[in-house]
Amino acid sequence: MEFASPRRMSPRILVLDFDGVLCDGRAEYFASSCRVCAQVWGLAPAQLQPLQPAFNQLRPLIETGWEMPLLLWGLQQGIPEDALRQDWPGWRQRLLQQAGVSERALAQALDEVRDRWLAEDRQGWLELHRFYPGVTAWMRQVQAAGEPRLAILSTKEGRFIQQLLLREGIQLPRHRILGKEVRAPKAATLQRLLTAAQVAPEELWFVEDRLQTLRQVQSVPELEPVLLFLAGWGYNLPEEREEAARDPRLHLLSLEQLSQPFEQWLIPPPPSSGLAISPAGPQDLSRVQASPNRKRPEAGLASLVLTLVELLRQLMEAQVVRQMEANRLSPEQIERAGSSLQALRQQIRQLCALLEIDPADLNLDLGDLGTLLPRQGDYYPGQPDGEGSLLELLDRLINTGIVVDGELDLGLADLSLIHARLQLVLTSSAKLS
Repeated sequence: MEFASPRRMSPRILVLDFDGVLCDGRAEYFASSCRVCAQVWGLAPAQLQPLQPAFNQLRPLIETGWEMPLLLWGLQQGIPEDALRQDWPGWRQRLLQQAGVSERALAQALDEVRDRWLAEDRQGWLELHRFYPGVTAWMRQVQAAGEPRLAILSTKEGRFIQQLLLREGIQLPRHRILGKEVRAPKAATLQRLLTAAQVAPEELWFVEDRLQTLRQVQSVPELEPVLLFLAGWGYNLPEEREEAARDPRLHLLSLEQLSQPFEQWLIPPPPSSGLAISPAGPQDLSRVQASPNRKRPEAGLASLVLTLVELLRQLMEAQVVRQMEANRLSPEQIERAGSSLQALRQQIRQLCALLEIDPADLNLDLGDLGTLLPRQGDYYPGQPDGEGSLLELLDRLINTGIVVDGELDLGLADLSLIHARLQLVLTSSAKLS
């Protein structure tokens, strides 16, 4: 009698996509795309800056880098977001024809922009990329363990990936960074990787954030035993994550699971705790009698509340970053903090979608004080916002430590109603230890 061999619960080779799995580079994508648009079409930054929220929302449509400036140009030309979302492959070809440029020309322009930027302001370019919380600590742990062997498979140029990894102190052999220069579909590259490594297909695991790429790998019979994971925190859409969760041949992976033992990767991630948010069904929508061009009336107050929650989220994230850089947190603490911050970010975005609020609108203009939050992207300690924000001021005050001592009287109609005696110490908890 023959018995089936048990399925291996850990990989010998772990292949990771870069953008959307290890690193969030949307700020750099937009900035580099703006420079390409200026170089190719002569567009000024002021014409493109208002399009950043839409560009970020549509980033999951992009397969290779040259498509990013084309997408931005299409938005500037007035193509509706919904039209681009519903048929990006079709619009991609139409926009190439309308623009009179080729894929190769855009790819070359993008590489030139990045190379020039790196040569002139390497630190500025690197700082626009942010690795997902806990990812770099987890990669160091895997490298220290010796197995699985890590490899990166990306449509980004390998030399750019290597620069970003070195900034984080991660040295990966150059032959294990398979970037755009490979010039082959990811499925074909995985086949060659299996042959070169001389391992069984089930001993190779692949983490990717694009469902379409995983489908292409699934279509290759020789790769059928390879374990495929969709990174739920990456550049993908809710409906794609739902589709992956229903497919028995795919595994939907959460950022929290990433740092757990590999056997935990095979367990479907639990539903988010705290706020339970699901897409509205027809019965829910039938109760809402609002004009499609008019926001829900409660969205004004909700926008203010969510703005304050976003302020607290970024403030806590800044403190986590400061303590990480000071080596005060263990890898487990970093992972817990990163997972919690990521879950909070996702819940804020889900509430924005539910209340028809553009996440880019979660900010307040404070006049001479600047804005409550940075106008572009998240705040990062040590990376000042040129226009100034209250968030940056609060983070610096907390990092330094301040004492508020005094008396406060509150009244109405010349009547003193409330008297408060204040003695408040505001500082990072790390300074108290």
